[in-house]
Amino acid sequence: MRYLAAVVLVLILAPAAPATVGASFDAFTGGSLIHQLQLTPRGSQALSGALAGRTLHRFVSDDGVIVVDLVVVRGMIEQQLMYVPMDIQRGYQVAFFLQDAVGSVVGAQKGMIAYRAAVNNRSETYLPWGSFTMRFTPFDATRMRVLVSR
Repeated sequence: MRYLAAVVLVLILAPAAPATVGASFDAFTGGSLIHQLQLTPRGSQALSGALAGRTLHRFVSDDGVIVVDLVVVRGMIEQQLMYVPMDIQRGYQVAFFLQDAVGSVVGAQKGMIAYRAAVNNRSETYLPWGSFTMRFTPFDATRMRVLVSR
């Protein structure tokens, strides 16, 4: 009986599955990142041209500073993008995003090294992690684009 109670407790307290690239869109909308970054859905848009068949879903933080875009094809996440101020103080938010996107605390920690390098050097940096690629690109003089894809 104790064993059963322990298993039930672990299942109840288990964190939500990460919404990694390749996971379902529902994993993101029902996941913890929405709450961690205080994201609100701001709409979706069907893409055309070379990206036809994909939908872009946009989420914006309550303070309007962070934007998270998901490129979804057939209900599965193909890419995750985050636009964040180019400020090392935003690192904890980037770490939450990376951990959710690659499904690994270690992967997020490695990605943070590349993020810091991109902020400090104000130049693009990328890091392969397993089947994922994390790319950190200065978007303009004040914002950084973080892209996670396969």
